[in-house]
Amino acid sequence: MAAAQSGDQHALMEIVRRFDPLIKKVKRKMIFQEREDLEQEIVEKLIRVILAYDINVPADFTSFRKCIREFVREAVEIRCPSPEETCP
Repeated sequence: MAAAQSGDQHALMEIVRRFDPLIKKVKRKMIFQEREDLEQEIVEKLIRVILAYDINVPADFTSFRKCIREFVREAVEIRCPSPEETCP
């Protein structure tokens, strides 16, 4: 995390890569045309969370995961706002 926050692109992308299963799971729920945009949005927000994460505070991966899941949920809701709409 420290390396990523210090500008190490390889470290940053390694952290992002670890979220690939979650990203793929979410993408499968979306219509095909929305998948790439959703993935890009999730990766952008994930990078923002990584860069803003306070590494001086004792590690709380529960809140980190919760934050990530929350913005993923919000991204999906933006694309499927009403309960009547379904996303395959």
